[in-house]
Amino acid sequence: MAADYKKRVNNYVKAVMSGRRVSGRYEYLAVARYLRDLEATEKKRYPYYFDEAAALQACNFYKMLSHFKGSTAGSEFVLEPWQAFIVWNIFGWKKRSDGFRRFTAADLIVARKNGKTTLAAGVALYCMLLDGEPGAEIYAGAKDKEQAKIVWEAASTIAKNSPFLSPLLQFFKKAVTCEETASFFKPLSRDMKNKDGLNPHCAILDERHAWETDELVELIRTGMGARKQPLTFSISTFGMNKDVPYYEDVRIYKQILEGTVKQENQFVMIFALDDGDDWKDEKNWVKANPNLGVSCYLDYLRDEFTAASNKGGRYEVSFKTKNLNIWVDAPEVWIRDEMVAACNWQQDEQELEGQECYGGLDFASHVDLVALELYFPELKCVKSFFWCPEEKALSNEDKVDYRLWAQQGLLKTTHGNVIDIDFLVRDILQICRKYYVKNLAFDPYKAYHGLIQGLIKGGLSEVLDEFSQSITNMSEPTKQLERMVHGREINFLNDPILRWMFSNVVIFADQNNNIKVHKGQSRNKIDGIAALINAIGGYMSNEAELQKSQIYTQHDLRTVNFVL
Repeated sequence: MAADYKKRVNNYVKAVMSGRRVSGRYEYLAVARYLRDLEATEKKRYPYYFDEAAALQACNFYKMLSHFKGSTAGSEFVLEPWQAFIVWNIFGWKKRSDGFRRFTAADLIVARKNGKTTLAAGVALYCMLLDGEPGAEIYAGAKDKEQAKIVWEAASTIAKNSPFLSPLLQFFKKAVTCEETASFFKPLSRDMKNKDGLNPHCAILDERHAWETDELVELIRTGMGARKQPLTFSISTFGMNKDVPYYEDVRIYKQILEGTVKQENQFVMIFALDDGDDWKDEKNWVKANPNLGVSCYLDYLRDEFTAASNKGGRYEVSFKTKNLNIWVDAPEVWIRDEMVAACNWQQDEQELEGQECYGGLDFASHVDLVALELYFPELKCVKSFFWCPEEKALSNEDKVDYRLWAQQGLLKTTHGNVIDIDFLVRDILQICRKYYVKNLAFDPYKAYHGLIQGLIKGGLSEVLDEFSQSITNMSEPTKQLERMVHGREINFLNDPILRWMFSNVVIFADQNNNIKVHKGQSRNKIDGIAALINAIGGYMSNEAELQKSQIYTQHDLRTVNFVL
């Protein structure tokens, strides 16, 4: 097996350099860098050498591991050629000055479903057990606790299932330890407490494209100062936010591979389509998916591509970023206008009076728009209400004709340059008397303007619902609205303001595929959409509570008799 991994790496190198493997520019440059550095080792002054025995040991370590998911569960983990190349480089290159590892930072950027989590779990376990570091502290770092658990739980499960590793380790709820070497492996995230005093030997940094700051990265790197050959191993896809620190890091990584920037301790491997490649041409997809046919399959990519082509918006962006590893900005349009336009049909609005509905409010500031959306689940329609100060309507700063909409009765204005709260309260109370508003959801952080206080005084305390705007809370109602529009299951009653707002929406997605509307990046006003999502969220929460209560009211109490 030892010679096999050397052969695998050499064959991979030849395949990339000859063009037999369809590779992207930066995969090719990473292999070319390896060959160039090998050639440079023949020069006495070159500060690095390649330790083939160390590289083989690290690759062969994976023989002790097995897959734990899917159809391959239980089978020995065999590094694919591209994976072997990465492990070969990280652990094979050494410094002539002291014999310690050359690469103290390594970044793998590859599309999802290509086995990067299992690869990283193996790196973490190797650094914990066979890297010659007493008291090794190993961390799986991520943006939040749930993401941090992914690599850590993979490594823990793999180690438990290994007859070689399991006897050496102790397994706890939040740590894997090795008493013999006083080493441990723990998950770590920015939202965890007690991060001071870290002394990491190895850190796996997961989905760096989603990290809004480098606070945790710096905490880890500065804590590595006492280690002789530390390693940070970042694994990620590209993302859809170019304002995060990792976007700038990637720019530098590309320059390292291009040879315009020197950073000899940084290993980089990027699997991605090239600028100018047709993302719709499936012949290019293998560039971002080196495990195509192994853990990622062409039929799956074709299905995802079809959904992206048909639905556009965030589906297209998601396919490009997660499946093709293309860094893009947020989608130009969340839901295409023709889909929104198709969700309008005739409805006798008098039939809405007295019908059960769920309301959502969006109130940004005293000088801006206020939106109230009523969602009628039985009739599957939405009634919209908008208000703004008169001077706002006259200013034309939003490049739409608020005055025309006011003349058409689609929007109400209040005198002056700030919204008249008393007028607004009276209007909303009247609307709630006209329609059977069962729940009125609002952002609790926007409750200080006097509007909510006025509605409470007006008798709406029983229906007012503080609806958290966190992405985990907003994701399902946002996706539900998206599903209803795509399925033509909702009627917007031909409201042109709401249709215009749909065209402005930019969606933010996190690494767990949670989504929410992004007011900061949206092109223009989206108040009505935010209010509608609140309304749908209130309805979904109410339905969930109703189902929960039925479990207790519709089932008899069961008892269990124990016979001793």
